[in-house]
Amino acid sequence: MDWDDPAHEINRGLLYEEDGRTDPDPDDQRLETFKRGWRYGVYPADEDFGELAFSKLSWQNLGYRLGVMFGETSEELQEELYDWCVRQMRESSA
Repeated sequence: MDWDDPAHEINRGLLYEEDGRTDPDPDDQRLETFKRGWRYGVYPADEDFGELAFSKLSWQNLGYRLGVMFGETSEELQEELYDWCVRQMRESSA
C-alpha cells in the first residue's frame, strides 16, 4: 500500500477493464485461487504482477487486491468475502 497516496492504491484495486472471472462450480478450486491471491497481497512475492494484472479481473487478483487492502484476516472472513463476491457477480450478470 502506498501510504503517501492511499486513494490511488484503493482506486487501482477497485477498477478493472474486463471481468475475466467465471462462475464457480461448487467443487472447483476458485476459492483456493482467491485465497492464494490474498496471500500474495499480504505477503508479496518477489514476482511483480504489473499493471496488466489490474486491467483484467480474475479470482486470483481479486484476492490479491483485497489482501493488499485488508491485510491478514481469518480464513473464515476470506471465505465470507469470496462468497459475497460470487453473489455480487451473479446478481450483476442476471
